[in-house]
Amino acid sequence: MAFVNEVVSDADIDAYGLPFEKGKGHWWTRDKERDLYLWGGRGGNPLWDEEIQGRFHLFISGSSLRLAISLGRWSHNWHVKPYHIVWDQLLWIDPPDMGGLERKHVISVLKEALLAYGRDGWENINTPDRVVTFGF
Repeated sequence: MAFVNEVVSDADIDAYGLPFEKGKGHWWTRDKERDLYLWGGRGGNPLWDEEIQGRFHLFISGSSLRLAISLGRWSHNWHVKPYHIVWDQLLWIDPPDMGGLERKHVISVLKEALLAYGRDGWENINTPDRVVTFGF
């Protein structure tokens, strides 16, 4: 099974201790078979001199990692086909030792999850025809 975008079940909120209110339809990108997930999204407010970044939580091999990724150039119009998404630079991972996991493995799983995550980690209704690339 590969990564898919889906609504987090109440049972998964309990099982993983996720900070979501039950029944509110929060989305994640999950590979159930391999017990991997990614949740988060773009955040930051340029009005407060904050750079917009991808801010995510990645659960891999029993470890929960937090990370930030700078955005590259994205398509500005949903009607562009294909829609382009560029995750430019991995800014940081916490914990820095990645829970003892190999960096190459973490990066590989992260890229795989982001390919499914697409533009918004939901259904990607507006950008089903998309190309996701990485600068890291």
